[in-house]
Amino acid sequence: MISKEFQQYYDNLCYSRNRSEVFTDFIDYCLYILSVGMLREEYTKLEKKYSDDELAAFREMLDIVSIHSEGCKDALGDFFMEYVSHGHNGQFFTPMIIGDFMAKAVATDEIQPGQSVCDPSCGSGQLLLSAAKKCVEKETERPYCYGSDIDLNCVKMCVINMIINSIPGEIAWMNTLTMEHWRSYHIKLILIAGMWFPSLTVTGPGETSFIQRMEKALEEKPEMRETIREKIEAKQLTLEF
Repeated sequence: MISKEFQQYYDNLCYSRNRSEVFTDFIDYCLYILSVGMLREEYTKLEKKYSDDELAAFREMLDIVSIHSEGCKDALGDFFMEYVSHGHNGQFFTPMIIGDFMAKAVATDEIQPGQSVCDPSCGSGQLLLSAAKKCVEKETERPYCYGSDIDLNCVKMCVINMIINSIPGEIAWMNTLTMEHWRSYHIKLILIAGMWFPSLTVTGPGETSFIQRMEKALEEKPEMRETIREKIEAKQLTLEF
């Protein structure tokens, strides 16, 4: 859980503004800083809306998020769910304990070269974080992670989480049911002086390897298409104590 100091900064910024709008502006600020100034256009808009002191508050908030995200924790998503969305549109993100369980159940720490992790409804990215954490614990290479979501704020939160935790991959803003794609954020790791540093690039509509990878998988294994079509059924997870 993010500290009360973060909440105080946020509440002060929301004094005369919409709470959801302030949070959206904050994650845009985070992306600008974490992209090393590449997303200048979004930051220019923020400079017109916020004073220097308020932008400095955003910087303090980012530092707090970074600290509380260590160990592949989704501190940003937890705050968003509790203080911003309040479950609006069914936005209840996967708890870390469930994400860790799922990552262990599918043996993500045994991923082979060329394999990747995919979450087509990633939210703020907890399942991808859990997959990466399993690999870190086993001291293996972080997996390349694909994620997508129809909510742009969720996409941006996932990107922030992946950059903070140095996880390579692509997060797409798209509708995975219709395959309509609007934007992708690509995170690559660059080796500098023996350390891996994340870099971010953004591509527009249709410029994604997410859909291409899914189509390639179906071409290589056409039986998957029939399996998906015929064997999808509603299931409920039940826990009996």
